[in-house]
Amino acid sequence: MEVQDTAAQAVVRKKRKKKKKKGWLLWLLIILILLLLVIGLGYFAYGLLNERAKSRLARDESALGGMLPGKTPEEIGDLLNAKVEEGMVNIGIQGSPIFEYGGKKGRLGIENIAANHYSFRVDLILEDGSMVYQSGLIDPGYYIEYVELNKTLAPGAYPATAVFTTYSLDESEDKIAEAKVELTLYVTDGQFFKE
Repeated sequence: MEVQDTAAQAVVRKKRKKKKKKGWLLWLLIILILLLLVIGLGYFAYGLLNERAKSRLARDESALGGMLPGKTPEEIGDLLNAKVEEGMVNIGIQGSPIFEYGGKKGRLGIENIAANHYSFRVDLILEDGSMVYQSGLIDPGYYIEYVELNKTLAPGAYPATAVFTTYSLDESEDKIAEAKVELTLYVTDGQFFKE
């Protein structure tokens, strides 16, 4: 019986060794997968950070602030004048627009000349504070000739203010400044413009 027990014990030991071997192989496989996953994530993170670093413009550490020495007073004056002109906006609107049938149609004549560096929007506000017209964004080189008021007005003369709000041309469309033009709207009781 001892021989059989030894043979049975040997079989049991072989099975246990196989189980231990399978267990170690399973753990080794799990550790290997985790290690590959960590390496992959590290590589991905490194690539992402490296790509962000490449896409950003880095400031040159040797650059100095101010103007390059040696410029003549005329050159400095020309640079300053160019900067002032860049910030200026030429606006155009009719000073005494006439509207027919209570405000159905009128020649407002809003113009944003091509030389401007900014887009603008125009709000037409009556003396009592009510807004009777608001344009969309008008880019440089575009104009609006005829408009319709968003409020019916009785025939007469109405003091108003045209508020020009300028916006930058980049995608952010940040508000830059406002300019106001005083004008008088004239509203008739008939048709003034021919179609």
